[in-house]
Amino acid sequence: MACSEGVLARGLRLSDLIMTDSTRSSFKDVLSKVRHDLRTPVGHIIGYSEMLEEELEESPWPEFEADLKHIRSSGEHLIELIDEFLGPEKQSPDELDIPYIQEQFRTQLNHISGYSEILEELTVECDRLKLLPDLQKVGGAARSLLRLIEERLTVSTFDGLDRDFSRTCEEESSPPGKTQDIVPIGSTGLGEGGEILIVDDDESNRELLRRRLLRHGYSVSTCPDGESALEHLRSNPVDVVLLDMMMPGISGIEVLERLKNDKTLRNVPIIMLSALDDTDQIVKCILLGAEDYLFKPSNPVLLKARLSATLEKHRLRRQSALRLSVFISSPSDVTPERRAIKGVIARINEDLSGRVHLVPVMWEEEPLLASETAQTQIIAPRDTDFYMGIFWYRMGTMLPEHMTRPDGSRYGSGTEFEFEDAIAGHSEAGKPDILVYRKTADPVVSLTHRDHVLDCLEQKERLEKFLQSWFATSDGQSIARTYHAFESIDQFEGMVFNHLRKLVLKRLEQRD
Repeated sequence: MACSEGVLARGLRLSDLIMTDSTRSSFKDVLSKVRHDLRTPVGHIIGYSEMLEEELEESPWPEFEADLKHIRSSGEHLIELIDEFLGPEKQSPDELDIPYIQEQFRTQLNHISGYSEILEELTVECDRLKLLPDLQKVGGAARSLLRLIEERLTVSTFDGLDRDFSRTCEEESSPPGKTQDIVPIGSTGLGEGGEILIVDDDESNRELLRRRLLRHGYSVSTCPDGESALEHLRSNPVDVVLLDMMMPGISGIEVLERLKNDKTLRNVPIIMLSALDDTDQIVKCILLGAEDYLFKPSNPVLLKARLSATLEKHRLRRQSALRLSVFISSPSDVTPERRAIKGVIARINEDLSGRVHLVPVMWEEEPLLASETAQTQIIAPRDTDFYMGIFWYRMGTMLPEHMTRPDGSRYGSGTEFEFEDAIAGHSEAGKPDILVYRKTADPVVSLTHRDHVLDCLEQKERLEKFLQSWFATSDGQSIARTYHAFESIDQFEGMVFNHLRKLVLKRLEQRD
């Protein structure tokens, strides 16, 4: 959760909590939540101060920079005070001197508010209005923090702890929604560049992270909650997700669980973000599959380092995957089956992501030139790892006269050439592995055109002759080779998935 302009108006004072074994955890939960909510506006103060410092790198302004350093220094001191006075080592309300804590916080906030007002006036006088929006955000965060200190450290209730302190942190925030900013990215190292999704219910947190990552050359998308993040990920590829752990509705931990249980999304790297300092929650996130974990407010250098390390690890994992090609051969009568194989390949790639990457070889996806036939423009079956032939009732059209077998005879069709090339390759080099499927359902043929009906009958006879010559012994009494029969597209898809996955796993075992 994050800061708020609202108040907690009812509840139990921290000093009123009764210290028993059963309530000690309740006190620590309250204290943890207070630390979390106080750190968020402090993070805004530090983050926007850093943004202003970066703006001044290109156009220095010593007078402005001197006071800005005081603001950032006070913000960093506030973090130290939160850890010192409200740290997780505190065991009971008796250890909290609330009036003294408030006094220490107010001292730093007075510095921040005073310097912010001075700098706002200076900005207007010197017509450096580009800096004014971020200065106003620093001042707004300081006012929010003051209200939280005055209200949160004197009155706290379990009901109040569930309130969302993020929605009104900024006086002029835009309505929650998904935004996207893209910047050009050139050639980068393994840990550089990429598409980052920020998921955080606090508008200021999203904006700070978004601007910082854009400066580092990343493409950035943002979502305000878990539901919109899941929807975004289903239709937009990203390289890393920066996921806030505590959000209203679906929590970050629940989003993490859903992603890791989704076969299509479980390999997206997740870095968890939170102002909570609960070790158990950190461990839980890592066990659920998070790549890393960062506390808020995040140190810019540490954020960049963790993000780069995660990207590099993810990309190295993909590069080390075994790359295997799948040649898909068939006449034109099994188009749905061709699409099904492509879907199966995608499923296997998702299922075995990081270990293997299957590449389909399909003539319809190649930029085929009109000057040549398809077989001369795509990779030869003998040069692939798997050949998958699908037959129904057609054999296809004959190839040009110049494409002949070594003995000078012509191929009956392109499909016949592809099958024989795969057989020759397997005989010579042990690859490709050859899978053949035969559709047994009766074809539906229009009887309107006699020539078309006769052509279909001729094609079917040619196919039967082809299968007989290759898959039966010369006497026709025994099976020389095996093919798999299927009737429906669902049966075919399940069969292909099982067969191809087993062959791929076998290749992985051989490599390992």
